[in-house]
Amino acid sequence: MLARPFRFVAGLFKTSRPADNRKKKLSRLEHSVGYLFKEHKLLETALSHLSYVNENAGDYADSNERLEFLGDAVLDLAVSEYLFTRFGSCSEGDLTRIKSSIVSRAALAGKGQELRLEDYILYSKDSFPDLRRGKVTIISNALEALIGAIYLDGGLDAAKSFIYNKLLDRGRADFTFDSLQEAKNSLLHHSQVKFHCQPSYRIVEVSGPEHAKEFVCEVRIRDRIMGRGIGSNKKEAEKKAAVQALEQLAEAETTENNNHGSPD
Repeated sequence: MLARPFRFVAGLFKTSRPADNRKKKLSRLEHSVGYLFKEHKLLETALSHLSYVNENAGDYADSNERLEFLGDAVLDLAVSEYLFTRFGSCSEGDLTRIKSSIVSRAALAGKGQELRLEDYILYSKDSFPDLRRGKVTIISNALEALIGAIYLDGGLDAAKSFIYNKLLDRGRADFTFDSLQEAKNSLLHHSQVKFHCQPSYRIVEVSGPEHAKEFVCEVRIRDRIMGRGIGSNKKEAEKKAAVQALEQLAEAETTENNNHGSPD
């Protein structure tokens, strides 16, 4: 007579153990994140990929996609405000480029990996057997969803605190952008818009010893040499050639505008 109730009670403990383990696991994540949730359902939702929800016949709202949408907006605001305050002399274009480097998928995935988010994300093993497929997207989306969850649970200050501490390294991170690479990007855009072609780069000279070589690059637009650059490697030479090309184009446009504006 006692065997059946005993088995029933033992079954209850057996059923609850996975839930208890999950709760302990999420508690470790909360400490890593630096925020303790009042509503733990929000944290669970932030870590639930749509593939997992569909696999378990759940509702779309149980996935992290809506929280990701919200977190993306909160992240954009927090990072924009931080950069606006920190870099008082930066132009709008520079601030945009720095922000883009911080909130890019790759950058967010890197921060998510630092928090070991992949150990906590619930996803369909059939769709993503080892998380390698789509790993960057899954982790970066989960991080944005986590920000959205913190915002709903603790408000904007809590979300901004998490972003500042974990994504901006408490303000210690050195956020820069490659201005020389920007020159190449700008030249490409200018060339496509105005000349309907792409600039062509060619290394025309290599000199110096093996350990200290010097490369000379020419950049052409429609077979016309527009810039020349010298660097310690091919990429640097190309970028410097692009800088000179942009300077020449700017001078030509200024001359053209002055000529059009002068009286006959």
